[in-house]
Amino acid sequence: MRAPPAGRAGCSGFVDADIALHAAVVEAAHNPVLTGLFTEFTPVLRQALVDLVELLDLRADDPNHGDAGHAALVDAIAASDAAAAGGVLRDELDRTLAQLRGV
Repeated sequence: MRAPPAGRAGCSGFVDADIALHAAVVEAAHNPVLTGLFTEFTPVLRQALVDLVELLDLRADDPNHGDAGHAALVDAIAASDAAAAGGVLRDELDRTLAQLRGV
């Protein structure tokens, strides 16, 4: 059985899809230390992200929250543009921090 698209999944499914994308990015780096670190903190990260999505009600107005940023990240990686990929991630972190400061 196939998982629903992240936009239609509950908070846990949404977070699982997000983590799967970032795990693929980490794997693509071919860095065993980075892969090991990501694997080790994924369980804690997952629960923290579920809590964050629920706390900020990120999907209330946009069930596909993050899709544009993820698409931009994948495009930057596909183009081997590390600066663009870093910029996408910085922008996403800045938006998340701004939302947290507003809580």
